[in-house]
Amino acid sequence: MPLLKLMKTLLNFKIKRVCQKTNLYHKQNQKNHQIPLGWKNTLYFFSLILISITAINPLFSKTISVCTNCTVKTVKDAILFSQNGDTIKIQPGIYKEGFLPITKSISIIGENGVVIDGLKEKHVLGVYANGVRIQNLKVIGSGISDLSEYAGVHAEKVKDCYFENLSLEDNVYGFYLAETTNCTIKNNTSIGNAENEVLGGNGIHLWSASHNKIIGNKLKKHRDGIYLEFSEHLEIEGNESEENIRYGMHFMFSNHNQFNKNIFKNNSAGVAVMYSKDIIMEENEFLDNWGESSNGILLKDIADSTLSKNRFEGNTIAVFADGITNVNFQNNDFINNGWGIKILGNTDYNKIIDNNFIKNVFDISTNTKSTTNVFSKNYWDHYEGYDLDKDHIGDIPHKTIHFFGYWIAVYPFLMVLYESPVVLFLQGIEKAFPIVTPIEFEDQHPRMKERI
Repeated sequence: MPLLKLMKTLLNFKIKRVCQKTNLYHKQNQKNHQIPLGWKNTLYFFSLILISITAINPLFSKTISVCTNCTVKTVKDAILFSQNGDTIKIQPGIYKEGFLPITKSISIIGENGVVIDGLKEKHVLGVYANGVRIQNLKVIGSGISDLSEYAGVHAEKVKDCYFENLSLEDNVYGFYLAETTNCTIKNNTSIGNAENEVLGGNGIHLWSASHNKIIGNKLKKHRDGIYLEFSEHLEIEGNESEENIRYGMHFMFSNHNQFNKNIFKNNSAGVAVMYSKDIIMEENEFLDNWGESSNGILLKDIADSTLSKNRFEGNTIAVFADGITNVNFQNNDFINNGWGIKILGNTDYNKIIDNNFIKNVFDISTNTKSTTNVFSKNYWDHYEGYDLDKDHIGDIPHKTIHFFGYWIAVYPFLMVLYESPVVLFLQGIEKAFPIVTPIEFEDQHPRMKERI
């Protein structure tokens, strides 16, 4: 501040002196009415300095108010009149604006009751400049197209964008971010209009994005609540994704990501993590994702990842593992699911340690008789062993897969025989002659009490 004031004072003084000398010269040279070239260059130089100071200093940014009784009555005009660093404040009302492209680094902030209507044209808000902030708006009415993916908020090839407290309704896509860096989507709500997988869009869609944050959003009735592709180093935390046609969250080819403390509830399937590595999944809840082939989480061809402290409850299949390697399952709760974990024969070198398996129809299911996966120190409510040395670890191993669970994985149509007299009879035989069960699927050190 002191330096800025000093420069402005010196500049004003210099301009005043130049003007004084120019007037004196003008009186002496009334015929040609010309300012000497030296003085003209000096004026030009110092004018450039003043313009530069004004452009880069936030003290010179302005606030543009938008309302029906204001000088500026539309958001489109406010964007047109704005400059980098300006703030547009919108007073309550419905603004039927159509497509609003934003090509300047500005902030758009609404008061309670502001609605921006895209009139079903294209995107409602298109962000094409760095550092754009949009807050406290209701955004409705994106276009519908078989060729374009129109969104309530679309951002492309930008960084440092920030979207907070937006309510999105009746848009094909809620947020669509492509090739963005260091952007934040926080505390927003998006309710989609998806009727099927083909015509529906996603609540939050990221393509080729990095170091973005998706925090505290509520997503509902989209194709996928959150969809990520070729996107890395993301922080996904505290979101609620429910009643979506396909997945609560779905991502592919997206490495080095973490999602924590999210709730995926009552979707056709909870989450799909595919073709990725180094994924940290902690303290999430996968609830009531129930259907003929519905999963709490589908893990397909992923490696070097961790699932810990998650709760899987009321899912058809809590975890479906296909082609995964070096994934650690630790401190998770599998409660009241159809299947706890379905592990296909192409999964290797994974660790299932310190988890609770409670009231599942089948705790573990597989289509192979041998495994490189490790089970240890899990609590199994079906365990019938004993603890003579009182160390809270069972003295005999627990067979994680039983007769019927194995054959159902190989021949799914046998599920119609579940709890039939024939199956109950064969399960009784199995206890006496356990050779029909994959003997490698054992927990050598089962817990006697559930982990708290």
